[in-house]
Amino acid sequence: MITKPNQPLYDVVVVGGGAAGMFAAGCSAENGDRVILLEKNVRLGVKLGLTGHGRCNITNSGDRESFISSYGRNGRFLYRALTEFSNRDIILFLERYGVKVITEENGKVFPADGKSETVVKTFQQYIEDNNVHVRFKTRVESVLVEQEGDMKKVAGVNLSGGGTIRSGKVILSTGGLSYPGTGSSGDGYEMAKALGHTIVPLNPALVSLETEESFVKDLQGVPLYGLEVSFYSNEKKICAGKGDMMFTHFGISGPVVLDISGIIAVSLSKNEHVEASLNLMPGKNRPELEGILLEELKINNNKFLSNALSRLLPKSFVPVFLEYAGIPGNIKCHQISRSERNKIAGMFADFRIKIKRTRPIKEAMITKGGVSLKEINPYTMESMLVKGLYFCGEVIDIDGKTGGYNLQAAFSTAYLAAKH
Repeated sequence: MITKPNQPLYDVVVVGGGAAGMFAAGCSAENGDRVILLEKNVRLGVKLGLTGHGRCNITNSGDRESFISSYGRNGRFLYRALTEFSNRDIILFLERYGVKVITEENGKVFPADGKSETVVKTFQQYIEDNNVHVRFKTRVESVLVEQEGDMKKVAGVNLSGGGTIRSGKVILSTGGLSYPGTGSSGDGYEMAKALGHTIVPLNPALVSLETEESFVKDLQGVPLYGLEVSFYSNEKKICAGKGDMMFTHFGISGPVVLDISGIIAVSLSKNEHVEASLNLMPGKNRPELEGILLEELKINNNKFLSNALSRLLPKSFVPVFLEYAGIPGNIKCHQISRSERNKIAGMFADFRIKIKRTRPIKEAMITKGGVSLKEINPYTMESMLVKGLYFCGEVIDIDGKTGGYNLQAAFSTAYLAAKH
């Protein structure tokens, strides 16, 4: 397409006005570039305003190594990005704009007023202060490229409905597939794929799981604190975690489930048989569990078994537990046989739940998968296939645990892309 004679030439075109896009645009402009930010919504930072249940979990107080480990096998890719723009740097940036933060005991960092809108307005002010040109309701159809020797080179972007914006640098910060109502519809994946990039299969992450068992409806809202959860795919252990879990009307959720749900989603996408194994008394081995149970049965010798187990498990969970074990709750403790005692102890250590599927990707906090890291320079965030094309945020194949890690990855990759 041919640009109009009076159309301005920008040094950088940023596609997508989420957390990564706003920060990339602001940083680029602060570095002296003429920047245009293209957003298909009518406002910026829509998804950012929803994070942390409206409180905006900006980052985490952990050190760099704890950050890298939180992204799993792909964490090392972010080493340079986290080095050049760390959690401390984003906090200093916000403080520069008068935004105070608080750090909770679990390391999560939030704006002190507890309002995500405060953070959104800060980024909006940042891009305004640096004269970023913002165009709303503007959808990019594709990245315009030209051939330069043996390699493609960015020449601008083609707009949906016609028109072209010329530029030698384009930053794709289009987000993933989660929360499609915020504008995350996977456009960036299609644009990157059209240019020859590999897209690692997309799956929901930080998402709740649906179970085969219907008893979860009766336990909706019941929490299990500090338990160990292991997941098995075709009887092979694939991941594990420790933390809090909660039953929902459709299955299981809570931090320990969300953090490893992306791995589960990949196994389920391959039609593998997945089960969750709950260790209801973490840190205790089988002989210790048998000893604890035996002592409890002795203390409650003439009481019903259900009453005795209510001292060890949440009361509302006990009937389900015993039904699963096939043992009546109204049997007296002194009537329990050795085999029944062994069965109960075994279920303390390994209470199995069959996983049917994840909740839909539209309910996921983030997307697992994206533009392959093998095709992105980790020192610059530039494409190895197309000169002048950069990636940042959720569009790349990075996903982390809950706790501020994903927003920090967005800020760090945006900073690196803008710098170069």
